[in-house]
Amino acid sequence: MQTRILDLDGSVVRQTLLRRSGTIILRLQEWGRRLRLACRHGALARFEKQLAELTDSRFDESPFLTFLGSGDFHHLSLALLRRLASPFNLLVIDKHPDWMRGIPFLHCGTWLYHAAELPNVQRIFHLGGAVDFDNAYRWLAPWPMLRSGKIVVAPARHRFQGRWWDRIAHQPLRRCPDQPASRDMLEKWLAPYRADLAAWPLYISLDKDVLTAAEAVVNWDSGCLTAAEVWAILEGFTNAAGGELAGMDVVGDWSPVYLHGWARQLLHWTEHPGLAIDPNEAMRRNQALNLRLIKCVSEVLTWCVGRVNVPVGYSPGR
Repeated sequence: MQTRILDLDGSVVRQTLLRRSGTIILRLQEWGRRLRLACRHGALARFEKQLAELTDSRFDESPFLTFLGSGDFHHLSLALLRRLASPFNLLVIDKHPDWMRGIPFLHCGTWLYHAAELPNVQRIFHLGGAVDFDNAYRWLAPWPMLRSGKIVVAPARHRFQGRWWDRIAHQPLRRCPDQPASRDMLEKWLAPYRADLAAWPLYISLDKDVLTAAEAVVNWDSGCLTAAEVWAILEGFTNAAGGELAGMDVVGDWSPVYLHGWARQLLHWTEHPGLAIDPNEAMRRNQALNLRLIKCVSEVLTWCVGRVNVPVGYSPGR
């Protein structure tokens, strides 16, 4: 799977990824200030047009591993999903739900609701969630899709609270909140969905805020999953899909926040946590994680060729 960088904030092109042979770099920093955190639907349509011009196509003819930079750009995953012409399942690994409905603009917390309405999205699997699921934001959740099973949820370490969540099956990844999820636990979680996952290619969207602060430096508050848990999730789902990936995108590389417009500035003040970040350390840590991620995805895809539904406990190099 070819690597692609959508350079919106400069965070990824400063890393070793830039020097990888064959990496495609789309220079889009002029869009960064206008799209960061939020944008109008019309702005996203214009951005999609720009992507089509840069790539000479409205659609991706082969799967890409795409790096988008900061998690503030996660709503641009929607633009990448719209570049897929065939049906697919969607795996989202994220600390936050990103599925708020009823918001009159696109935001990094609303894109998944719009993705769920795309006609070629079959099922959505949301793993690693921890915050904004059962607080006041629960009123904006897509409850009909959760009840119907169109969206399936696996929290990071505990069930969500409230009478609505009591009616929806959502087994946590971890059996004990402070102990990493085992591969056996993930295999059991996957069992009811293997047929659906085998039926369609899989698209993966990873926000590195799902990881601990020790492993990824992000613009948002950090999660609790380890890299080993995320690798196990990638391996398990890719295996269940028979190695058929429609693509993958990655957000969560820290960058200084530069914005256009008072509305985005207000979102920055009210939603971003106050963090003391060393830019050089952030680049070093995120670069190491990104290179591990590329290696993991490459190994899993190579291993999956010709192997369908191999138990999760068996993996490359074991």
